[in-house]
Amino acid sequence: MSMKETTTTERAQVIILTGFLGAGKTTLLNRILTANHGRRIAVIVNEFGEVGIDHDLLISADQEIVQMNNGCICCTVRGDLIRSLFQLLEHRADFDTVLVETTGLADPGPVAQSFLIDERIRSEFTLNGVVTVVDSKHVWSEIGELGSIASAQIAFADLVLLNKTDLVTPEELDALESKIRSINRLATLYRTRNSEVDLAALFEMSNLALAQKTEYTSPRHGEGHNHLKEITAICLVETGELDGMKISHWFRSVIAEQGANIMRMKGIVSLRGDPDRFIFQGVHMIFEAKPGDPWKEGEQRINRLVFIGRSLDAEQITQGFKECIAVGDESCSVYADPFGRDIEISHFTIDQIRYWMKQIFEFPIDAPVIVKEVPCVKSGCPPIETAIIVVLKGEPPRLFKIQRTINEVTFDHVYNLIENPLPCC
Repeated sequence: MSMKETTTTERAQVIILTGFLGAGKTTLLNRILTANHGRRIAVIVNEFGEVGIDHDLLISADQEIVQMNNGCICCTVRGDLIRSLFQLLEHRADFDTVLVETTGLADPGPVAQSFLIDERIRSEFTLNGVVTVVDSKHVWSEIGELGSIASAQIAFADLVLLNKTDLVTPEELDALESKIRSINRLATLYRTRNSEVDLAALFEMSNLALAQKTEYTSPRHGEGHNHLKEITAICLVETGELDGMKISHWFRSVIAEQGANIMRMKGIVSLRGDPDRFIFQGVHMIFEAKPGDPWKEGEQRINRLVFIGRSLDAEQITQGFKECIAVGDESCSVYADPFGRDIEISHFTIDQIRYWMKQIFEFPIDAPVIVKEVPCVKSGCPPIETAIIVVLKGEPPRLFKIQRTINEVTFDHVYNLIENPLPCC
């Protein structure tokens, strides 16, 4: 398939990216933003909760990014979507495609309707289609708990990504595909891992029977959107540096005690003495944590965390997190060990790990390889592990983890990454 480039005299194509909490929408969005497809992308990100995080999880900073907070895009902030689109028009020469990433709690029907009800919006934008990312591991519980949302997201899709296929059996995948087909027989469906899909299929979706789908999917919107009433968002914003060992144990306790009620969790935190952000994301009991971009010089390090779920103990989560903040002599030293240890990590050891990575995986000799220790938050694993990030041109960064401290890493540990790059994630 060829990917047609648009000009500013043509309407900008719009792709709505939806899917339940933690399905892999941001991963797909990052792939789109870093791929070499010739598109000029603008992004609208919607979050549920007053603390914005999703826009900071995006890899690329070269696109126009508009963020909307504190409401489900299908309910209270649809007017904000219209205003955001008008805001983008002020930079119309800078993009030809708009990606609208909805919160995982959104019905895409009213979002799509927004591109039909305003004459100027219709003249400037054309809805290319809706992409729904489905979490193969948790889709059954999602449909059971919030059937009107998860089913609507699937029903309205032009393209469905049955994602995280490596977490379930082939038989389970067949059953899931049959269930999706029973909801939406018109959508194109791909089975994916880590939201990997041919982007040509995404950019060239045919938006079939939009008016018919809109009318079919949205008749219940006069009921007040009760799907948000049982769900709460706990938003934490705290300055200060965190003790890496304490934050590791705190995450484990939160998952163990409240994981069953947590639908989605995400955050960006500052570890003591670490020049880089530490990013975590989770859905239900599955959790991912990794290093992020460096803090800018002079930037205030603010920890921002969001937990979305039912019957969450906000006081317990808040107090537990505050106890992870390093205080007194423990904090604010760029030379301090993030985990409070009195050790020295040799640059020779780090260079040796970099050499092994390039030798074993045949990465380019000039490819940047970042090696650092991070908290491990999964119960039963060591509290400290080594994260290795390889930056390749035209690709999202590749992440590897070894469940050892840097000083304990051997050639065999690196070699084993061929079979198991993320042993505990």
